[in-house]
Amino acid sequence: MQEMLLPKKELRTFKRYTHGGESLKKRRKIKRPLLPGCTTHVVLKSSRAKGGLSFYRHKRMIHLLLKERAKKSFVEIQDYVNMGNHLHLKVRFKNPEGFRAFLRTFTGLLARKLTNAHRGSGLKHKFWDGLAYTRVLLTRFEELGLKIYFSGNQIERDLGYKERIEYLHQWNKYLYKLKSTRASPIASPRF
Repeated sequence: MQEMLLPKKELRTFKRYTHGGESLKKRRKIKRPLLPGCTTHVVLKSSRAKGGLSFYRHKRMIHLLLKERAKKSFVEIQDYVNMGNHLHLKVRFKNPEGFRAFLRTFTGLLARKLTNAHRGSGLKHKFWDGLAYTRVLLTRFEELGLKIYFSGNQIERDLGYKERIEYLHQWNKYLYKLKSTRASPIASPRF
């Protein structure tokens, strides 16, 4: 969601439920908003994840590590998309401390496994671009938007950018109509 398109009143509300990513570079003194029981969108990005270090190249290892760490931290992974240089996760948790432990251990272990680093020996360059971006989804409408966004990312990865734009354009027309009529979704557009 682009911040420029939101009215100022909604922008304050939007920023209250997001944390990390590019928006907080050099301003990290804000507590990460976490609401137990709510669905949360997480983005982990690394510009070093290309070529041999690409996440997509190591998708099986990432899948297993994600399941293992989520189980140990009592975090439910509802969905995820591997885009090669960044990961999108849709998670739900009951305990914020467990979620923080999941973020800390998953990102650390993934960086170590991909770079063949050993525990205690630091990397010459940072692996992650910044803090993990998190956004709490407060409504079913936001969850539907995230599901569409995930599908669009998978289409871009597999088919290309142009096909993703066409797919998202169709969904945006449907969502605009749905939001303006305030009706419940009966039938989604056919693709």
